[in-house]
Amino acid sequence: MDAQAYAQVAEMQFKHWWFEGRRRILSSVISRLSLPENSEILEAGCGAGANLETLKRFGSVYGFEPYDFMRELSNKIPAVEIADGLLPDKIPFGKQFDLVCAFDVIEHVEKDAESLKGLCDVTKPGGYAVFTVPAYMFMWSKHDEMNHHFRRYTAKTFRAALENSGYEIEKISYYNTLLFPAAFCVRMLKSTLKSEYKDDLRMPSPAFVNTLLTEVFSFERYLLKQISLPFGLSLMAVCKKP
Repeated sequence: MDAQAYAQVAEMQFKHWWFEGRRRILSSVISRLSLPENSEILEAGCGAGANLETLKRFGSVYGFEPYDFMRELSNKIPAVEIADGLLPDKIPFGKQFDLVCAFDVIEHVEKDAESLKGLCDVTKPGGYAVFTVPAYMFMWSKHDEMNHHFRRYTAKTFRAALENSGYEIEKISYYNTLLFPAAFCVRMLKSTLKSEYKDDLRMPSPAFVNTLLTEVFSFERYLLKQISLPFGLSLMAVCKKP
């Protein structure tokens, strides 16, 4: 991507229904963790900083990001500390955190096992980690290729990867479940017709569609308080370090 493309993606992360819905869900999940006062929180792969304001509600926030342009945008968010970093071998700050987060990051790294182990190492004993990743290889599309994904996961494969890294699983669930049937049909139709690729993360038009999709997607935060969802476009895991 060139700088203009990065700028377009970065701006969209603050407005698009998928990012906003995910923020609402993750905020609800994190609010139920037993975090200490004055928690220190690390976001791995913080991108343009779209999640940093949400994380600031729960403690002091640090982030790392390998791409200069994105890191410059994250550094514009007040009261956060952002550094150059890259999974699995270049995790900055030299300390452990009460909460480690990686939101749709692990699928971007070739060495996912080593990356999860590295994040577990910088999680305090008794501390938490929250991860999200895309689900199901049968949902693989050109969107994954354009975004340089290496894989998508099932609950079974992601659980195994997390446990092998040293984490204990407190909750693992699919999410983006309510919109899954429509997304599945659209992707299968595109595949069958071999239609020209258009990015899945374009802003919907008219604007009320974006608002509607945000409300439908984020409604799942209420369901996730009670149950783990059996399928969905993505996976979420809440982990604890022994």
